Amino acid sequence: MQAGVGGLQPKQPYVLALSASPDGSGPLEPLARFKSNPAGAAVVNAVGPIRQLVSGNGDAARRDLVIARQGEDGPGEIVQAQVE
Repeated sequence: MQAGVGGLQPKQPYVLALSASPDGSGPLEPLARFKSNPAGAAVVNAVGPIRQLVSGNGDAARRDLVIARQGEDGPGEIVQAQVE
């Protein structure tokens, strides 16, 4: 999967993650860590069965994609959530 994100703080660390809820509350499953460019954007690449997870196909429960600030101990504040 490749995601283009914008509207982030320039040159800051973030994480693309899966969330069990659309608003990103609860535990997050990190997929890829990245740093935004000077314009506050990034292209993020992640590998895996992501399409099945975000659509809820198969045996897996539906998950939502979120962008969170990267904290010292893992994902922090949610700054963007998947829009359908």
